[in-house]
Amino acid sequence: MRVPFAFLRYQRKWSAMKHAAVVLSAVMMTWGGICCRAADFDELAEMVPIGANVALIIDVDRILSTDMASKNGWGSPDAVANRPMYLPPEADRVVVSAQVDPVRRFAQAWEVAVISLKESLPMRLIARAEGGYTDTLNGQEVAWVPSDAYFVSLGENILGLIYPANRQAVSRWLRQRQNELGGISDYLRSSIQAVSAGPSAPQMVLAFDARDAVQPHRVHQDVSESPIVKEHELNVEEITNLLVSLVGARLKISISDSARGRAEISFGQTIPFDADVAKALVLNALTNLEAELPGADNWVFRVEGSMITAEGDLDEEALRRVLSVVEIPSTKFSSLREEDTESEASQDEIARHSLAYFQSVTKLVEGLQKRSKSSNGDNFWFDRYAKKIDRLPILHVDPDLLDYGQKTAETLRYMSGKRKGANIDTGVARSNINASGGYGYGDGYSGGYNGYYGYYGYRGAGYEDVTSRSRAESKAHIAAKNRIQAGATKTKIEGFRLIENATFEIRRTMTERYGIEF
Repeated sequence: MRVPFAFLRYQRKWSAMKHAAVVLSAVMMTWGGICCRAADFDELAEMVPIGANVALIIDVDRILSTDMASKNGWGSPDAVANRPMYLPPEADRVVVSAQVDPVRRFAQAWEVAVISLKESLPMRLIARAEGGYTDTLNGQEVAWVPSDAYFVSLGENILGLIYPANRQAVSRWLRQRQNELGGISDYLRSSIQAVSAGPSAPQMVLAFDARDAVQPHRVHQDVSESPIVKEHELNVEEITNLLVSLVGARLKISISDSARGRAEISFGQTIPFDADVAKALVLNALTNLEAELPGADNWVFRVEGSMITAEGDLDEEALRRVLSVVEIPSTKFSSLREEDTESEASQDEIARHSLAYFQSVTKLVEGLQKRSKSSNGDNFWFDRYAKKIDRLPILHVDPDLLDYGQKTAETLRYMSGKRKGANIDTGVARSNINASGGYGYGDGYSGGYNGYYGYYGYRGAGYEDVTSRSRAESKAHIAAKNRIQAGATKTKIEGFRLIENATFEIRRTMTERYGIEF
C-alpha cells in the first residue's frame, strides 16, 4: 500500500506575511534601547510554570563565542541548516521547560521558554511580524501567533513563550506569576546551577526529573523480557527496584571547537552491576524508546555508586537530536528582526531565504534517513523533526517550497504514526495470544489498558512470572511482532522514497526558477 505524501493541504499564510506592517526603522528604534541587567538563570527558573519535569538550560552568549559556533555560522541567519538548534541573537540566557509523560513515550503536555533578552521586544511587534494579534489576559498584553504559541512579557527584558497556544493555560500561568507561584524542582534547579558554575561549566544542560515517574509493573515487564538482563543473569526483582528508584537524568553539553556530552543517570539505590552492563542497558533502553543517539555506542560508561555516567563526543546530528527534545516554541519572530517585512522581497532575497529553508529541511531528512542503527530505533525523532520543520523561518521563502516543507513534515508524522500503530497492534496481538492460551489478567489492570501499551496485567499480590510462558506462546509473540513491525518498516522505506522524489522535483523547480543550484 502506497503511503500518501500528505493528508492535509498546507494553508498558506504567505500573503499575510507579505503584508505584515512592520517597518524596519520602527523595529530598530524600539529594540535599540539601552540594555538592562540580564536576568540570571535562577531568576528565569522561578518563572517556569508549576509541573515542569524537563528543562533545557542554554547560555547563548557562551555558545556563540565558541569556535564550533563561529565555524558553522550558528549566529548567522543564512546558516540555518548548520545550526543544531535556533539561538535567538537577542537572547543571552534561555530556560526551556516542558511537562512530559515518560510512559507515553515522552508526549508533551506543554512547552515553555523563558528568555532573558538584551533588548526589549514589544508584543505588538511580535504579533505583527508573525501575522498574529495581541490579546489581554489578567490585565497583561500577550501575543498569539500562528505557530500555535503565545508570547508574554514576564518582566523587564524577559520574554515568555508557551506552546501549544492554550489561552486558559496562559492565563493560569500569569496568575501563578502574579501570586509568585512557580519554579522548578530541586533536581532541575541543580542542573541550572551546573551551567552557572563558571567559565569552564557546560553551556547547555538537558535534564529530566524522574521522581515518581516510573511505574513498577511496566518496568518489571520490560526487565523480565530484557535480553541484557538474561544475558548477564541479573536479578529481575533487584533491577526492577533499581529502575523504579530512578531520580533523574541529565546531559551536560560542553562546546569548544567540537561538542562533548556527559550523561548522568541517578538512582535512589546503589547500582548492582558494572559499567559494561550499564552501557548495554542504556543503549538497549534508547533502542526500545526508539530514540537511538548516533555515536552513543562509542561513549565511555562508568558506574559511580548510585549513578551511571557516560561521556563522549556529540557530532552535529547527535546534537541536533538531543536538542530537539525541548525547543523554543517559536523562532520566526527573531528571524524577522533585521528583515524588511513592509516591502516586496526582491528575487535575490527570495532565492537566498528559499535556499536556506530548503537546505534546512533536507538536512533534517538526511539525518533521520542515514543515522539509525535499526529499522525502528529513531521513531522518537520523527515527530520532533517534523516540529523542527514547522518552526523554520518562512519569511521570503518561495510558496511552493513552503508546500514541500509542510508535506515533508506531514509525511514524517505519518511514518511515525504507523510505527506507533504497529507498537499498539503488537501489544494487542500479544494480549490475544495470552488470552487464547489461558493466560488471564487476574485482578487489576485489564482490557484495552494492557492492549494499548503491550504490557501484561499487574496483580495486586505480585507480578506475572514471564518465564512460565510456553515456548509455543513465545514463538507466537515473536512471529506476531515481526509481521506487524515489518509493515511499519515498509511504510518508513516508502515514506523516504516519496520524500526523495518530491525533493528531486522541488530542487529542479527552484533551480530553474532562481538560477542558482539548490
